Amino acid sequence: MNRLLIVLLTLVNFALLYPGVTLAIYSVEITTLVEAEIIADPVEVTVYQQTRSILSTISELWRSADYLVSFLILVFSIIVPVTKGSMLLASIFVAGETVKKWLVLLVDLIGKWSMADVFVVGVLLAFLATRDQVQENLFTVPILLRQVEIGMETHLTSTLGPGFYYFLGYCLFSIFWTQVLKRRGAA
Repeated sequence: MNRLLIVLLTLVNFALLYPGVTLAIYSVEITTLVEAEIIADPVEVTVYQQTRSILSTISELWRSADYLVSFLILVFSIIVPVTKGSMLLASIFVAGETVKKWLVLLVDLIGKWSMADVFVVGVLLAFLATRDQVQENLFTVPILLRQVEIGMETHLTSTLGPGFYYFLGYCLFSIFWTQVLKRRGAA
């Protein structure tokens, strides 16, 4: 296999990984619609809104003293993929067959422990569990010697961001590309 083609396709992996870790992977928004007899029109209030990338999640977890979780996400979603890609690139340029085979074997071993695919599945499951949840509440509150009925409808909405799709692309392409290089012995 042509070295230039291998380098270009390996760089595609990095091109998918970078936006995968820097762009938003998900957004969550909680809004509440409040209706009451004493309010002319319903009022919608955004109670919570958050958009996170993998990098901002790592940073936020670190700031909130969740060091282990922050470190694990950093290792398995950034350090391992960058190390794996760098080793693939290095394996292309080494002269000795023994070193080349060792690097490819190590990349394959690292790939089994990268957990990037598990991370993607976790984000997808979190998204599916929180996408379009609605809770309605109806209650009365005493206001100026009378009972006022108040209705609240709370919506929890989550959306996947472009970072999720880039990271998913990275995971799929990385698995495919590692297998191609391993089978062809080109790395």
